[in-house]
Amino acid sequence: MKNTDDDDFEFEGQENLDLTSHPHPMGIDTHVRIAKDQFSVFELLRFERRGLLVLAPDFQRSDVWDIKHKSELVESILMGIPIPLIYLFEDEKGVRQIIDGKQRVTALKEFLNDDFSLSRLSMLPHLNGQKFSEITPLLQAKLEDYQLHTYVIQPPTPDSVKFIIFDRVNRSGVNLNKQEMRHALYQGKATKLIQDLAESQEFKLASGTDVKQKRMRDRYLILRFVAFYLLKKDHLKGIEYRSDIDVFLALVMNFINTNASNEQVQKIRDAFLLGMRNINTVFKSDIFRFKSKKGGKKRPINMGLFEILVFSFCDIDLTKCNLVKVHEIIETYKLRLDNEGLFSGFIDSNERIKKRFDVAKEIIKELKNA
Repeated sequence: MKNTDDDDFEFEGQENLDLTSHPHPMGIDTHVRIAKDQFSVFELLRFERRGLLVLAPDFQRSDVWDIKHKSELVESILMGIPIPLIYLFEDEKGVRQIIDGKQRVTALKEFLNDDFSLSRLSMLPHLNGQKFSEITPLLQAKLEDYQLHTYVIQPPTPDSVKFIIFDRVNRSGVNLNKQEMRHALYQGKATKLIQDLAESQEFKLASGTDVKQKRMRDRYLILRFVAFYLLKKDHLKGIEYRSDIDVFLALVMNFINTNASNEQVQKIRDAFLLGMRNINTVFKSDIFRFKSKKGGKKRPINMGLFEILVFSFCDIDLTKCNLVKVHEIIETYKLRLDNEGLFSGFIDSNERIKKRFDVAKEIIKELKNA
């Protein structure tokens, strides 16, 4: 079954976003380590308070349960009705992240914190209107002691296999696109950096309203730039690009989380924002789109074009340039590149990536002489 969420990205050069492609990239050992475990509600929430359990992923904010759903979960537990399995990913430090079951655990946390009163219960109607502190001590203990059954996906399960598991677990609910998966799997410096850049005024001004936050379109676009920027600046120790964009982006996020210093992260942030500011200085709009054919529909933002233009402008001191000439250089290159077809179709092969950034080097050279 194809996950169609990626179709929402609306970028040129997006054919590689199908979740079903390259199930075992680069011949990675597909050893899977999954442990069954169970915890009481009290234990699981104690882990969360101590930072050993991450509820996080903010891609689900728009799908938060209403009071009725939360109340029915509490009612089911008090009646001893089994609830579905919870899936967790565990990292090398023992920190676990909820991949499937976030809404259930969040609802239980909120109820135990007295954040809502039970409502519209059909089997235990006498509890309607009551918060956790108001139900009897016996029921409080029954709720806290309730055993939640889990599957814990543990190291050294490869990231590529985690992606597949994550995809299959989520097919029963709201399908997640790959960027949402990456955001869930690689919480840390990388997700914070990408979020900060996506929310920056510089990016919003340069991209206008063309790149939506919905389904993390904006973060996907920015992550691609960050990943290729690090690759082309030779900052990725031991990481190569092998024509599989999803594996590459995952490796880069993991690299930033585990190997990048705060100073390195700041340099990435500074480079991106400088590129955005320079672009905003020279261009008013539609810089990341190729021109529409006569009478044709406005074309989407082109991912490859975005990457090389930001890469080029983050290496330029515009105070030393003739801005009119800079504008002419970029428009000339855009026309040429569109005619060559280098930025359409499957844009993420090794050959296409090399050619794209060879062009970026040409652009940088010309801009510095402008």
